[in-house]
Amino acid sequence: MYLNNRDIYFLGDFNINLVKNGKYIFDQKLNAKDDAYGSLVKNYKEFCSIFSLKQIINTVTRVGCNSNGSLLDHILTNCLLDIFHSGVINMGISDHSLIYCTRKINSLRFHSHKEIRFRSLKNYRVDDFNNLLHLLEFPNYETFNDVDKAYEDFFQKLTDVINRVAPFKVARIKGNTPEWFDMEVSEKINLRDKLFRKFKKSHLNIDRELYNEARNTAQRIIKQKKENFFTKALEENVKNPKKLWDTIKSLGLPSKQSSNGRICLKEKNKIIFEADKIAESFKNFFSSLASDLLLKLPSMPNIYGLDSVKDYYKKININNPVFSIHRVEKETILKILLNTKADKAACIYGLIGRFLKDGSTVLCEPITQICNLSIKLNVVPKKFKIAKLKPIFKKGCSTEPKNYRPISLLPLISKVLEKVIHDQTESFLRENELLYKFQSGFRSHHSTDFCLSYLTNKIMTGFDSGLLTRMVLID
Repeated sequence: MYLNNRDIYFLGDFNINLVKNGKYIFDQKLNAKDDAYGSLVKNYKEFCSIFSLKQIINTVTRVGCNSNGSLLDHILTNCLLDIFHSGVINMGISDHSLIYCTRKINSLRFHSHKEIRFRSLKNYRVDDFNNLLHLLEFPNYETFNDVDKAYEDFFQKLTDVINRVAPFKVARIKGNTPEWFDMEVSEKINLRDKLFRKFKKSHLNIDRELYNEARNTAQRIIKQKKENFFTKALEENVKNPKKLWDTIKSLGLPSKQSSNGRICLKEKNKIIFEADKIAESFKNFFSSLASDLLLKLPSMPNIYGLDSVKDYYKKININNPVFSIHRVEKETILKILLNTKADKAACIYGLIGRFLKDGSTVLCEPITQICNLSIKLNVVPKKFKIAKLKPIFKKGCSTEPKNYRPISLLPLISKVLEKVIHDQTESFLRENELLYKFQSGFRSHHSTDFCLSYLTNKIMTGFDSGLLTRMVLID
């Protein structure tokens, strides 16, 4: 028998009498010379001791020929401290009395308030922030031999300053009050709840009727307020499509906006609610997603290998261009920092884009040194690789991990280094004409409008020439 730290209760007729000569003998020390029955009780006690069970009924439960009665009905439990009350009730319908126990129950809190941790910008001033940054003494990070130590030193000093001008605070958030909710609705709801509490105490028919009347009145007022509000909003926004659709969505139509509901996933035919287990399930699914998809793909013939790629570029007169990442200048980093969005989502370390943008004139030099050190050592700081993964629900069953899209929130400073590498790589590909001339995705000055215009013109030209047009679309 394995209890696994759970609350255990055994109730019933054990047919072991724990009363002798009118005395409760279960807690008494039994003599080894006792009769066979005493030996049975002793073995019973040893069994209970092995599994930490306590017997909580200590009065007679059956009155028969024996004038003293017998205690044959027991309650065994391993959580004696949680028992609020126990005893025996003579029902008169059997020679055995009813045994019972009352367990303490810790009341669960439902609809508890939700708290969030955020940086308070109430007293934040850009000038104060920059003045504190000027007082910092950043070393020349290019002289470091370890890019991780260099970034750790920089980030620690920057975080200390940010914590002074924008400290973390914890706030309790409430649900948004709908626009149709006013004082009249609030009064009707309060009256309804007051009468309901009164009815729960008295259980009188008159109180129930008063509550029902107040409930119906509150529902009627709420329905009327909603109808008037949405009718007016739809009439006012007929010529404004954006506001019109916002109003229609607020009526309760499906929306892709984030939900405050808790995520629960299905794993091995069981629903899991624990945050750590859900995170582990998402991690396992997303980390193995690419490899699982590759296993499903059929084996492909090796038509386009290294030789075919070399032959392709030889035909367009490109001969072994050499690419290397070079040092970046402070002016480039300053431009990247100034173009950072102030409302950029915070990473796992709580750094938002506003601080990089506001302190760009001071921070550009140490960040430039860290980027150059990373390029010099061919090593990316380990903290640049740690992301805050946020699953976004797409469609389908919400308990299946495959119906969520992962969003990775990487450290913002890693985005600066990423931008540097991206610009140099794109420049090399463009200057050496290594990109297909009609590629529109992920290229500046090549929008989807250009792609659609070219495709439409190509199809229409084929129609004019009496040709059929076929397309292969791959997602």
